[in-house]
Amino acid sequence: MEKFLNNASQNAEKRENKIEKPQIKEGVDFAFEQNPELAEIGTKEQYSEYLDTIFPDSKVRDIVYHASSNKIEKFRDNMFGTYFSYSPIQGVYGDVINNVLLNIKSLLIMPKPEDSTEEKVIYDKEYRSYNNPSFSPEGARIYKYDASVESSTVTKEGIQIKVRNPEQIHILGSEQDIENFKKFVANENET
Repeated sequence: MEKFLNNASQNAEKRENKIEKPQIKEGVDFAFEQNPELAEIGTKEQYSEYLDTIFPDSKVRDIVYHASSNKIEKFRDNMFGTYFSYSPIQGVYGDVINNVLLNIKSLLIMPKPEDSTEEKVIYDKEYRSYNNPSFSPEGARIYKYDASVESSTVTKEGIQIKVRNPEQIHILGSEQDIENFKKFVANENET
C-alpha cells in the first residue's frame, strides 16, 4: 500500500526535477525475462513508456503479480475477486507468475493496526458495502469500490490487492499486450 503511494510521490519529484533519462518501470525486467519476445519488439525503456499508456488514470500504477498453476491469457470472473501482490511469490498458489497492470478507480484501503477504532469501524462498514452492491433502477449492480487493499500473511509486503472484474486486469506478455506493444513501437518509430 505504501509502495504505490511512495511511487506517486517519487514520480512527481522526478517530473519536478525534469529527469531526461527514460526510466524503466519496476517489474519490466521480470516481464522481459518471462516473455523474451518483448525484446524482439522494443527496448525496456519503450515497454515502460508503453505501459504508462495502459490505464493512465488508475490509482495503482505499479506492476503487480498473480501466482497460478499456468500462464493466464485472460482472467475469469470470480465472485471473490482476484488477488495480486507487489512481489512474484511462487509456490503458494502455483509456480507460474502472471504480471499485470490494474485499472483501479475507487480503492478501499484496510486500516493499519495503529489507526483509531473509529477508522476501523468506518472501514468495516465500507468493506461490507464493497461486497454488497446497491442496484440501479435497471437492476444493474453498483459497487462503491472496484478494488481493496487487504492484509496478507502470504505476501512479503503483508498486503494484497483484490480487484472485482477481469476487465480491470491487463496481462503483461499476453497476445493483446504484445500486439499493442508492437503498435506502440511502430507509432513511435514513425514520429
